[in-house]
Order: sequence, then structure tokens, then C-alpha cells
Amino acid sequence: MIVKAGRPAKERNALSRDWLSKTLAGVAGGFGLGIAASGLLACLTPGALDIQNKFQVAMWLVPPVWIGIMSVSFVFRSGLRAWAWLGGANLAGFALLALARHFFTR
Repeated sequence: MIVKAGRPAKERNALSRDWLSKTLAGVAGGFGLGIAASGLLACLTPGALDIQNKFQVAMWLVPPVWIGIMSVSFVFRSGLRAWAWLGGANLAGFALLALARHFFTR
């Protein structure tokens, strides 16, 4: 009897389900959350955006947040859940950004 090394076929299929949908949700949702985080950093830290290195820090905040969210998107049970949660997180992030711009910028 030949036994294949690795995971059983049923478990392997469960892990690879909806990978395309999860990937696209992570790409779109992660980019949006990265932009929202960058904007929040720019709004909530003291001084204008042209202060030395503030623009660079805000700009370079996007890729780590984006990659982190893309990685986390594979934890969701389905692609639909990934889209729903990341879409809701984007709505919350941009709502916070709008509130911060309204109340903290002149």
C-alpha cells in the first residue's frame, strides 16, 4: 500500500477553497486599508505634511499594511467573508479618516 506524504486530500481541498477570491479581497482591501492608515498618520500627527520625513513615513506605511492584510485574508473561511470583513474595515477606516480630516485639520 502506497501512502502519500503530506495532508489528506480532503484537508488539502478545504485549504485551497476560494483562494482567488481571498487573494483579490486581500489585494483590494489591503490597499484601501493601507491608504487609510497612511492618511490617518498624516492627519493625526503634529505638523503639516511637508515636515521633514513625515511624507516619507506616510508613504512607506502603505506596503507593510497592504502585505499584512493580504496575508491575513487567507485566514477567512471563504472569499465572501474576506470581502465582507475587509470591505467593512475599509468603510470604517475611511470614515475615521474623514472624521480626522474634519476635526483635526484646519
